Amino acid sequence: MEWSETAWDAAAPVFRKIVSHPFILELASGELPREKFMYYIAQDGIYLKEYVRVMSYLASRFQDPETTGLFLGYATENLDSEQSLHARYDPDGKYSTCRPSPACMLSSSRLWRQAVAEPLEIALASVLPCFSVYAMTGKFIYGHADLEENPYKDWISVYGGEGFDLPVRRLEALCNSFAAGTSSLVRDGMTKAFVDGVRLEWMFWDSAYNMETWKI
Repeated sequence: MEWSETAWDAAAPVFRKIVSHPFILELASGELPREKFMYYIAQDGIYLKEYVRVMSYLASRFQDPETTGLFLGYATENLDSEQSLHARYDPDGKYSTCRPSPACMLSSSRLWRQAVAEPLEIALASVLPCFSVYAMTGKFIYGHADLEENPYKDWISVYGGEGFDLPVRRLEALCNSFAAGTSSLVRDGMTKAFVDGVRLEWMFWDSAYNMETWKI
């Protein structure tokens, strides 16, 4: 069994919570209140900027130019496509200057810690959920959504479409390759990092649904 299969088995209970969360269900039905979706878009934009920087930093940790180029491509292509998607919902940038939520700050801070302080294998497993969870969730929503009248159909089409599959498969394959060449202790650390990342994806959507604020 490939490492990614083991990691997904461990994360399966959390993923079931994601696809049963009201944010996801209401996004699929089109009934999600716009203010909650825009809160999410704003926080996602903040998180994305840090994610892109983390991916660029990780690119510098590889020894071979091909993998370095792959990660730099992830950073630039991901930024361009996400910014284009955000602009469809926030064309005047009204929501782009808000303060990071606690969940957003936790997610981005954790990414930096993993990228800088952990072995490369664990750092890779930490960035994978942002790709693979969105791909799996996008497919779930796409399969349950009524796109014709759905105000969020552009978002659903991006993450539920086949175009998002290739970068996910390539990143999973890279993680599997690194996992195969390391110790069982590090592989266990990769799995834990992946599951924690899936938990944080749930927290991010839960934060958006509740429009989380700082308590003090």
